[in-house]
Amino acid sequence: MDFMYYLVIFICFALLLSTLYFGYQIAKIYRKFETQELQRNIAEQETEEWREKLLEKVKEKIAITEQARNRITRGEDLVAKFIYHQQGIEELSEELFSIYHKPISAVKKKYPDLTELDLLVLCLLGIGMDNVEICALLRMEKRTLYRRRQLIAQRTEMSSTMLEDFSKGILQETVSD
Repeated sequence: MDFMYYLVIFICFALLLSTLYFGYQIAKIYRKFETQELQRNIAEQETEEWREKLLEKVKEKIAITEQARNRITRGEDLVAKFIYHQQGIEELSEELFSIYHKPISAVKKKYPDLTELDLLVLCLLGIGMDNVEICALLRMEKRTLYRRRQLIAQRTEMSSTMLEDFSKGILQETVSD
């Protein structure tokens, strides 16, 4: 009889412990879900703020000189449209290439192996955008941009560190003309 009594108490205790354990696990999963939801909401808010800051930075960097004011305004409008209305990369390319038509044509002529994306990256580097900003605008991974810059360097027969100076130089030639 004592054995049965202890067995029942042991089983009840085991059931109680397992109920507490599973309740704890369910609460833990629920807290994790709530935390992820909160992090998603915060990330969405930060993304919008970051995009606004990025747009401001792009506006500052696209202003190469006062002489290029009409080109700058078109560039600002383009970047704003691209960031906020999710326009395609093709439209971004067309607009930047129309703003910087002369230097892009010269680069195409000198380096015919460069693709449209290569030229777009050169334009974005030329207006002073950094790798993170270019990745955000083109929705590109950092590795992909790094590889793209290596390809551009190979196609132009210069080092990848010289690309930024080269890009800025060709865009500033436009302003001085």
